[in-house]
Amino acid sequence: MFISRAINRIIGLYLPQILEAMYSDHSIFSRYLKSALFLVLVLSISTSCVSRKKLTYLQFDEETQARDSVQYALERRAYHLQVNDIVNIDVRSLNPEANLLFNSSSAGGNNNLMAGDIIFYIQGYSIDGSGNIYLPVLGEVNVLGLTIEELSDTLDLKLSKYFQSGSVYSRVQLAGIRFSVVGDVSRPGKYVIYQNQATVFDALALTGDITIVGDRRNVQIVRQYPEGVKLFEIDLTNSDVLSDPRFFIQPNDIINVKPMRVKTWGIGTTGWQSITLGLSALASALTIIFTLNSLSQ
Repeated sequence: MFISRAINRIIGLYLPQILEAMYSDHSIFSRYLKSALFLVLVLSISTSCVSRKKLTYLQFDEETQARDSVQYALERRAYHLQVNDIVNIDVRSLNPEANLLFNSSSAGGNNNLMAGDIIFYIQGYSIDGSGNIYLPVLGEVNVLGLTIEELSDTLDLKLSKYFQSGSVYSRVQLAGIRFSVVGDVSRPGKYVIYQNQATVFDALALTGDITIVGDRRNVQIVRQYPEGVKLFEIDLTNSDVLSDPRFFIQPNDIINVKPMRVKTWGIGTTGWQSITLGLSALASALTIIFTLNSLSQ
């Protein structure tokens, strides 16, 4: 703030004198300063401000004509369970005692629904380092790499050994989609979405959106797989991202919004800011040159 005020003061005191001297003097030095002023203004406007095209989501290809008729096939891929995931398993049968045996959380009633993430963590089944969960009666069950539907079928098959066929069933859910968002967003942090599926836009909406200097064209996603971690980038300004399977986030994703170069350079993000900063820098330089020129005469 102090630096900004100092620069504005320099502009107010010295820039009018410098401009007057420049336009009253027709020397080579004066013409050089005029050219420098024009060049700085052009460069500051053309390289500093963030264009509308870099800020607008889901833009159409220039060759696309009938925009209202464009349809995108959403490619949803089933999630495969991994180590440290938490699943909520609800076993139902005609026997109330069996229900209490398998579902210890049912005694808590609707209060569990209000507790949210803590209850999921305490009463859910966490997948250990070997890819197993431990259930009453059924014992150890390996679930690593299974989808939610496959896990439900596996549990139903195991339950059929203890109950009459058709009298019991299991319901399996992920304990929310946990993810982290870092970088140039309004509110970076860790979040949970209590849905079966969510998109990158759902995740960014919770953070208050990407800032004006965040790079929407190269949003990086760090995703965990059983064999390791993979990095990839998606362009949120291109409408084709809607048909990209990576458009849907997965549990434990890390969304990294990188800054645009305009932030790295530390210059204006709008046209007016660019002009102001360009004039400030030029005024400082011209003040020094003008002072040195006056002392030399």
